[in-house]
Amino acid sequence: MTDSTRRQFLRSATTATATASLAALAGCAGVLSEEDGTGQQTTVDYTLPEETESAEVEMGPDGTNLFAPEIVRVEAGGTVTWTNVSANHSATAYAPATDYPQRIPDEAAPWDTGVLVENGASASHTFETPGVYDYYCTPHEPFGMVGTVVVGDPDPEDQPGLTPPGDGRSDKAASKIEALNAKVRSALDS
Repeated sequence: MTDSTRRQFLRSATTATATASLAALAGCAGVLSEEDGTGQQTTVDYTLPEETESAEVEMGPDGTNLFAPEIVRVEAGGTVTWTNVSANHSATAYAPATDYPQRIPDEAAPWDTGVLVENGASASHTFETPGVYDYYCTPHEPFGMVGTVVVGDPDPEDQPGLTPPGDGRSDKAASKIEALNAKVRSALDS
């Protein structure tokens, strides 16, 4: 089985399970809002993490299907390391090379850590091109296991990673992408 076939199989199997599990969920919480105590929603400002030479991301902390932190920021030439802390997880760029529409800068190289199965296993990628990069966990993307890497201080216009998620995403993944987009765009626009 090729990597592409395996990804398509995993995606089909997990999408079917996620769709059944998520059918009862409705609505979308506002990412940059919170209740002010009177039942009204107020805007919450988001500040990007400090731009650093390297960043560490845990995959599946406390047995969840999450990346922690969900947004990291590195300088051009900076490296992000993903470490598996539970179950089976990957960090995979949204790009045609990984069978998804592109959500990374045009000039950027896509990456796929492969599914890491051992606790403590890690993989890294160096980001040379400034921009916004969305990525996902191959087995858990339908459950909203999505993250973002911001490289440098990019102009939010013309960033594939800041466009609407489009068709083919589960409701949970689309909601997470929209939430991350809102946070990153808010920070870059300020």
